[in-house]
Amino acid sequence: MALYYLLILTPFCDRLLYAYLGLNARMAHSILNWFGQDTHVSELTIRSARFAIAVRRGCDAIEPSWFFCAALLSFPASSRQKAVGILAGTALFQALNLIRIVSLYFVGIFYPKFFGTAHVEVWPAVFILVAILLWLGWIRWAQRPVKVRLNGVA
Repeated sequence: MALYYLLILTPFCDRLLYAYLGLNARMAHSILNWFGQDTHVSELTIRSARFAIAVRRGCDAIEPSWFFCAALLSFPASSRQKAVGILAGTALFQALNLIRIVSLYFVGIFYPKFFGTAHVEVWPAVFILVAILLWLGWIRWAQRPVKVRLNGVA
């Protein structure tokens, strides 16, 4: 995790993060339009006539992904099992992040008084809970007995 905090503050990572946040904004915009919302993207902001939401640092699921990967790497398992866990976990967090952005847009429209709570308290707790549950699930998967195949017979 220390490596994450050192890297994320460098100018190079800052430029990468800005591009990545823009990608998140465009993907969330596409999902919102699929749901019938007439949104437009301007840099990192998704706008409609009803609401606007900015995708900023911290709205990227990178930190929970690193947290999950750090926990996964600290557990004794094969490199293959760790690679599978890292790829699947990272993909899950990125998908969850898009769900978060889209849901916050709808919360902003339909429950604006709950937006701050959803943004600052609910979604961060969801990411922490998912990281822990996913890690525990991965441990269970990584420790499962391996079936040995001899001459095509299990």
